[in-house]
Formats: sequence, structure tokens, C-alpha cells
Amino acid sequence: MAPPLTGLKVVDFTRVIAGPVAAMILSDLGAEIVKLEHPKGGDDTRGYRPPEFKGISAAFLSYNRGKQSVAVDLATEAGCKAARALVDQADVVIENFSTGVMAKYGLDYESVKRPELVYCSTSAYGRDGPFMKRPGYDPVVQAESGFQSLTGHADSEPVRTAIPMTDVTTGLNGAMAILAALWWRKKTGLGQFVEVPLYDTGLFNTAPLSVQRMAGGPLATRIGNGDHWAAPANRYVGSDGQALVAVADTDARFEAMMETLELAQTLHDVRFKDGFGRLQHRAELDDLVGGAFAKAPAADWVDRLRTAGVPAALVRELPESIPSMETSRRGVTGMAPHSVIDEAPELGPAMRLKRRGLKPAEAAPLLGQDGAAVLQRWLGYGPDELAAVGIQEDAS
Repeated sequence: MAPPLTGLKVVDFTRVIAGPVAAMILSDLGAEIVKLEHPKGGDDTRGYRPPEFKGISAAFLSYNRGKQSVAVDLATEAGCKAARALVDQADVVIENFSTGVMAKYGLDYESVKRPELVYCSTSAYGRDGPFMKRPGYDPVVQAESGFQSLTGHADSEPVRTAIPMTDVTTGLNGAMAILAALWWRKKTGLGQFVEVPLYDTGLFNTAPLSVQRMAGGPLATRIGNGDHWAAPANRYVGSDGQALVAVADTDARFEAMMETLELAQTLHDVRFKDGFGRLQHRAELDDLVGGAFAKAPAADWVDRLRTAGVPAALVRELPESIPSMETSRRGVTGMAPHSVIDEAPELGPAMRLKRRGLKPAEAAPLLGQDGAAVLQRWLGYGPDELAAVGIQEDAS
């Protein structure tokens, strides 16, 4: 059966990560995404190097699968006119320009709104208030929101996550907000303006440690690979030097872990009688557990812990996790058809729909490859109109 958002038209003015992720999720669910890009360079991530795959940015491939690219210059009359005409045909518009840019071209919500339109705007700090024109990217927001202060080891400086988590989670929030607005439109016939700032998401990502502080609790500290609510829960090393992670988050799992590690005596230690006590004496407990893990290979411990019902896994590098049985079984990696290089690597959607599936795999587009087809199909453009926006009729 067709994906659930089949027939939904989305005009995507976004670039880099947060906005493109939101649009890509809608694409996975079946929406038609028309990505508008500047003819010179397009989305910033097209230029991200390294890495690349056959001359194409891996970053762009990651966040733009299943979209159609139309290259128009909004600074030209013809380009701006084409963009507005596409917006007038769309169910959803997504943009993440700096505050004021869309208004400059008459493409902001107030200029293009109509009763049924859903318009999603992503910015660093929101579209109103004293910070609305302040620029911001994932590293800046991770630092300013306090998120970065929670990541790393206690004796080291704060560390930004390797994956741009503020950007990615903002994109997820954007997709959810758009879907909520579409559900409201289904019930009322009315669209609305949706806003998803990076800073709001960055701060949200600090919960519940920020809420703990707001409630008068202690200031959370960096604890490396440990857990703020469970102990033992950490990275340990087996006798072969291989690392593993194991988590005993309940009394039953703590008992199972201790028996598996032949540390049954700890079950009678008053310091470890409950979860709070184990947290209070985390360091001593980790020393005991770490010493036990050092007596046998990590993989052996993982097998034994899993048998006992304790969550555990080896610590992998990407070259190990990508071809693993877990990855293969879920079918989340593969090669997607590409218009020029035949196929490109893809890390697919992290969701499944049993009744109405997702859109078949399709790699991210080349810059402007769909310009003629989209403008002809959506707007009825002929050769003269295409030429006015700098697109050849036979473009593909």
C-alpha cells in the first residue's frame, strides 16, 4: 500500500541538518518534497568534505534522501516568483533561514499564509524576542543550553556529542509538530504556523537533569559512561582488553549481575542494599564490578549477562556495528538508487509501519536535477518560464 503521507506536497527551503531532517522524515512517510536550493552550491552540506562518496557529500546524502531538488535564485524576480508559486501549491512549507530572510522575499508566513497551509520555521532562538536575529548552530546551542556541560568525564572539560544531537532532535521535533498540525488541519480544515527553535530543543535535551536542578536538587556533574540513576551501569573491560557496557537498573538485575560475576557477597553489603545506596557508592561498586569483568573475555561476560537477563553489549566501532547481525536483521542499511552514480549508501528510517509502509529507498538528489520536471508538473511551466529561472527544459 502507498505510504501514509502520499499526496502531501512539501516545499523545503531548509539547509544543513535540522530542517532537512524534518523534511526527510516526511519524505520517508510518503510526502513529495521539493527542496529549493540556490543554483550556486545549494545546501551547505553539499560542500561538506570529508567524507564523500564518489564525489558526493556523505552529509548531504544522510539528510536529504527521497527529495527533489529545484535550483532557483530567490534574489531574481523569476526565481522568487517560481518559489512563491510552489508555496501556493504546497500543503507544508519548511524553512530555516535567518530571521528576516523569508520576509525579504515575501515568503514568510504572514506573506504566504492561507487557511490550510502548515508553515514550519526553525531558527536558533525563535522568530520573536531579543535574540531572534542571533545566529546559532548545533555546537553553539549545545554549549549555551548546558547540554554540553553534562557530557564527558568528571576530570575533563565538557564535550560536544560527535553527532549534532541538537540539530537532529530539532528535526525530529519539527516533523512531529508538522504531523500534529496536519492532524489538526484534518479535524478543522485549518493549518498553522509551527516553530521549532534549536535552543528550545537543546534545553529540552538536558531534562531531567535540568528539572532536577529547578526542583532544588543537586547540580548534575559529568560522569563519563556512568548513569545518573542506576549503578552499576558503566563501561568495563574484559581480560582480553575488549570493552563492554552493562546496566543493572533494578534490584533484580543487580542481583543477577552480582551472581553472574560471582560477587554474591555484595548482596549482603549494606551500602548496596537499594538503588539509592548503590548510587551513593558508585565508585566502590564499579571497582568491584570492574575487577570481576577483568577475569574473563568481554564477549563471554556479555553472553552470560544476557542469559541472566542483564542488558549488556560489546563496545563497537562503526566498522563493526554497520555490518553486524543486529544491523542486518533490522535492515536499516543498504544502497539506494541514485540518478548519476547508480546507487549510494543509505542509513534508512528508524521506524516501521505495518499497515502502510514507508517510501522505497531513493538517494538524495543532485543539485537542481528535478527543476524542469517539478516546475512543469506543479506549475505548468513551459520552455520560456523555465529559461527565465535558468532551467533547461530537458533537465533531469
